[in-house]
Amino acid sequence: MESAASKRSLEFSQWLYGRLLAAYPRRHREEFGGAMAQLFRDQCRDAWAAGRNRGLALLWCRTLPDLVRTSLLERLTYLNPGKFMADKMNALLSPRKSPAAVFFTVFTVVFLLVTGVVTVITFILPESYASTCRIKVEPDAMNFSSLKAAETNNIWFSDPFFLQSTFEIIQSQMVLSNVVNQLNLNEGWGKKFFGREKLKTVETMELLKRRLDLKPVRNTSLIEITVYSDDRKECARIANAVAKAYGDYRVNVRRQVIAGVLDTMLEQYQSQDEQIGQLQTEVGTLSEKYGMPDNPMVESDLLEKSKGQLLEQQRVVTGLVSQLSQLQALDKSRLREALPTVAPDSVLTDLLGKLDAARQSYASLTNDYAPADMHILRVVSTMEELNREIDARATGILVGLEDQVASKQAVLAALQGEIADMEQKSKPTAENQPYWDKKRALDQLLDTHKTLAAKIETDKLNLNFMVAPVQMTDAAEPAQYPVKPNKPLNIVIGVILGLFLGGVSGTVVVLVTGKLRR
Repeated sequence: MESAASKRSLEFSQWLYGRLLAAYPRRHREEFGGAMAQLFRDQCRDAWAAGRNRGLALLWCRTLPDLVRTSLLERLTYLNPGKFMADKMNALLSPRKSPAAVFFTVFTVVFLLVTGVVTVITFILPESYASTCRIKVEPDAMNFSSLKAAETNNIWFSDPFFLQSTFEIIQSQMVLSNVVNQLNLNEGWGKKFFGREKLKTVETMELLKRRLDLKPVRNTSLIEITVYSDDRKECARIANAVAKAYGDYRVNVRRQVIAGVLDTMLEQYQSQDEQIGQLQTEVGTLSEKYGMPDNPMVESDLLEKSKGQLLEQQRVVTGLVSQLSQLQALDKSRLREALPTVAPDSVLTDLLGKLDAARQSYASLTNDYAPADMHILRVVSTMEELNREIDARATGILVGLEDQVASKQAVLAALQGEIADMEQKSKPTAENQPYWDKKRALDQLLDTHKTLAAKIETDKLNLNFMVAPVQMTDAAEPAQYPVKPNKPLNIVIGVILGLFLGGVSGTVVVLVTGKLRR
């Protein structure tokens, strides 16, 4: 049973041929028109069965020149069967035919033929659809421990060869073979285009390359992948499959590279482990030999802590010495006022309180008794005793402060000595230089080992949670309208070409006939 497409193509071809038969004289059409139309219908069916649209196109390429030639001959023959060709031309272009009529006749025939041929070819040509998807492409970072996108939106400026390399990879066997296998194009296209069961993958990839168009989006890192096909859904499937296959290829390549880098770093990490163990043994041996601290890190922390204590002790001693100097410079009355504040003492405070009470009692008694009275003398005696005790207590407090300062200074001196000893041990000398050389080599190797461990963990995370270097920003959708052939444009071009050739042909014929008439 014929498909709808074949029925439309056959009906249109037969309809157009029937209209083109008008180029023959009426008597010829009445006598042979039906047979010619029937013959053309049979030829159309045979051509469609042999090659579908291609077969119809070849049939029209044979039919149109023959139709033009025979129609002109028949018209010349029907003008005057008994005359030669020159006579027939003269009859056609006789004075009874005006130049305008000749021009219009030739113009009409040429215009209809050219426009008809272009229209027939346009409708016979197979329709082609196009679908486009967009992908965002990021270059591979050189340092796989810090994979990230390019800092600029346009990566083509940083690597002028990246664009062409990307296009070649997309069209390579590594990518397109996966597309062919995924969509089973070997069998599908083999049956569709060649009438056989299966194509080779190489053959299918060549067909696919011809239908593939790649181009960058200006001033971006986007690439457009366009696929052409006579099936509007197929072109969308293929475009998306090509984008996915290229993305998978890039991910696999990046995984392989990171895995290789990880293997190298792990080998280096194990080698460093062995070197660290050996250096630690050598450092321990030299430490015992030169009497170095067992744990330099602890000793270093103790040294820093001792230095902090030394600064605090110096501050305290300096404050005590300053206070003692100021107190020693005061007279007795001012010293009594300053001591309770600077160096609080309960005994001194009690004595000063009793002295104030005695003074108040003395002031009260002098109002009632004479200076030589026993009551006043007793209070005066008490006040003198209290003053002696206060002076003795103040002197004792100053002596205590001097002892405290001396004690603090002794502690400070001892702490300074300890720090000096610790610093002496921590400084390299000509004697213990081998120990410090090994110690420095061990510290550097430990730092490198720690950095390498961080890189290994980072690359493991990158391997497990990898950001795809290719992202599809716009998926391809089935095309709604064919992109080829552009029927309105082709018909317009046919009309313009028909007008031009018709005008030229008509003008030439008019000029030639004018000369023949003369």
